[in-house]
Parts: sequence; structure tokens; C-alpha cells
Amino acid sequence: MAPAAASGGSSLPSGFAVLTTFPDLLFIFEFVFAYVATLLYVTHAVFSLIRWKSS
Repeated sequence: MAPAAASGGSSLPSGFAVLTTFPDLLFIFEFVFAYVATLLYVTHAVFSLIRWKSS
């Protein structure tokens, strides 16, 4: 049997329906964590570079 995406049908929710299922809600926390981790890494890299340049 062909997958739904190949046959043209889609079982993925759209719009606000994405936020109504719990597993999809977990994606929000993943994106927030990734953003915070990236922000901390960039901040650390900038201050490390400043400290390295001043020594």
C-alpha cells in the first residue's frame, strides 16, 4: 500500500490543530531549548573571544 503523502492525502494537522495534540506540543519546548542553547553558546563564544583578544 502506498504512503499517504505519495497518494496525495495528508494526515498532518494544520493551523491551530497542531497545538491540540500532546506530542506536537513537545516540539515547542524543543525549539525553545534549541534557541536558548544556541544563545548561550554564542554568548560564551563572544566573551571567550574578547577574553582571548585581551590577553
